[in-house]
Amino acid sequence: MKSKSHLNKDIRDIIESKLDQGFSFSDISKIIYKDRRTISRDILKHRLKKYPSNWNNSTNNYCINKHTCNSFNCNPNKICYEEELCDKLLKPPYVCNGCDGSLKGKCRKIKYYYYAKKANDEYFNTLSSSRLGINLSLDKVYEINKTIKPLIVDKHHSINQVYINHPNLLPFSKVSFYNYIDLGAFDIKNIDLPRKVTYKPRKNNVDKRTKKEASVRIGRKYDDYLNYINKSKSASIVQMDTVEGVKGSKLLLTLLIVKTNFMFIFLIDNKTPECITEQFNLLKCMLGNDLFKVVFEVILTDNGSEFYDPISIEVDNNTGEVLSHLFYCNPSASYQKGAIEKNHEFIREVLPKGTSFDSLTQDDCNLLMSHINSIPRNSLGNETPYELTLKLLGIENLEKLGIKKINPDDIIRSSRLLKKAS
Repeated sequence: MKSKSHLNKDIRDIIESKLDQGFSFSDISKIIYKDRRTISRDILKHRLKKYPSNWNNSTNNYCINKHTCNSFNCNPNKICYEEELCDKLLKPPYVCNGCDGSLKGKCRKIKYYYYAKKANDEYFNTLSSSRLGINLSLDKVYEINKTIKPLIVDKHHSINQVYINHPNLLPFSKVSFYNYIDLGAFDIKNIDLPRKVTYKPRKNNVDKRTKKEASVRIGRKYDDYLNYINKSKSASIVQMDTVEGVKGSKLLLTLLIVKTNFMFIFLIDNKTPECITEQFNLLKCMLGNDLFKVVFEVILTDNGSEFYDPISIEVDNNTGEVLSHLFYCNPSASYQKGAIEKNHEFIREVLPKGTSFDSLTQDDCNLLMSHINSIPRNSLGNETPYELTLKLLGIENLEKLGIKKINPDDIIRSSRLLKKAS
């Protein structure tokens, strides 16, 4: 037992039990490995005061001077008022727990008792209440509120994003920040904070694969992917997926560079292999084969039918050169490409489920890309995906893709982003 740890209910139970048995503080301290002064302070602070019963219609007069001042009912507010205590309460153990049972009934003096449950409850109530409140001056509260309210309420920045971009403004932990919001210190409510997404467990449906799909997966299964990256540990990995709006409408092709958390977003007309191939041909042309080979060396995607033309993605149509290697996750195992699934949250903040993408343009997607990739991440050492990918792709290629850096306080993480652009 640690000598400096808090007294808990079990320890206080032992103290109460030993006091009832007449043990001294020194004896108790040897049993619970606590300093006798710790025991003494806890007893004096939490002992329960009990007045003798009012029998035979006598008055509740507990003044030690009641017989000398001839007062029928002494007033505690009088200067001469002094409660009559047993001499035993003036020295250790300061309570009546160990007093002879036969004397307790006859004693007409005020008594004190130590009860473990009462002491423990009072202690933790005091501990809890001492941690409440706001340890900030009003000027500081106003300064913080003025800066962060528009960022969180209007632009839907996350708490983490605010902390990264304004480290000197917030001299307290994130936990304290949430507590201050609960206490109403700022003009921000919990409903203003970006939603927390919880993923529901997927149903274990057994998908029936056609012969064509089965043949496509040969040499490209998830185990093959693991074998490849184990042999080539420095390989650049890109995760690929699609995001749907309303069924039958346009959709988004998303590509995430895992190392830098940089996400590409391309608007495609249909959920077909031809649309995916067309977009990759544009990427190869825009970046050039050499850079494409470096960035898209390994591509991991799910088993969507739109991705079942891997050759067109991997190979340069003009030269036949193999530029990348595409692999598929196990069926119903999208968690195997969890990084891109997590990043889709940023898209859903701006384009909630059920939103039609038919009115979107690629310029809208470029704007969305720019804002998402300018959000700093804890996992990147508080840097942004844009800053890290700038070293990999270069400013010219990012400009070709229509992606630019957004100032931290100008980032918008709500549907207002595209409404404002339109």
